[in-house]
Amino acid sequence: MITLYAEEFPHAIIIHINGTLTLEHLKEAEEVWNEQLDKRPGVLAFDFRGVLDIDSISMNHIFKLTKTAAEKNVKLIIFDASEQHKKIFEILRLDRVVTMMSGRQLYDEYIKEP
Repeated sequence: MITLYAEEFPHAIIIHINGTLTLEHLKEAEEVWNEQLDKRPGVLAFDFRGVLDIDSISMNHIFKLTKTAAEKNVKLIIFDASEQHKKIFEILRLDRVVTMMSGRQLYDEYIKEP
């Protein structure tokens, strides 16, 4: 099972993900991603704090999403990922194309009003 909800800020949209991000739930996740990406925020951030598991197919779709985001001049960020998920991103070298940070960093750099 997966639940996704979006939270909008002036320059960023955060998609909170809770549950397993696997092929079974990928279509639902992509619908939410694409809907928010079409709004062309400066930043589209994924809250990975509640991601229990992610499969290779979903990782591949995140990689494809980085290309689509770049074409729309949207910065893609993943924040609060577990150490296990960070390691997977490193092994697949996705950490080279997707910015990863803590929720605090995201807030300080992209959410907080000056």
